[in-house]
Amino acid sequence: MEELAKKLLKELKKNLEKIRVQAIGSAKIQKSHNMKQESKKQGETAIESAKKALSSSSQTLEGAVKGQFGKKVTEAFEKQQQTLDKLSS
Repeated sequence: MEELAKKLLKELKKNLEKIRVQAIGSAKIQKSHNMKQESKKQGETAIESAKKALSSSSQTLEGAVKGQFGKKVTEAFEKQQQTLDKLSS
């Protein structure tokens, strides 16, 4: 009878340890998912901020810098804008 009780207690402890490990794993997965979502959100915010700054700089320089150099600067900014658009999609 005592052996049966010991065996059942051992099995119960084993099952409790499995449940504990599963609970910790689930919590870690949820935390990882939340961190991934937050990181994605911060990245999108940074890209939008960069796009706005680039657009503003491009418009300012386009009016201030004339000639071939101005055209090259505008083209470079347009390429950067396209790169940011690709990153945000």
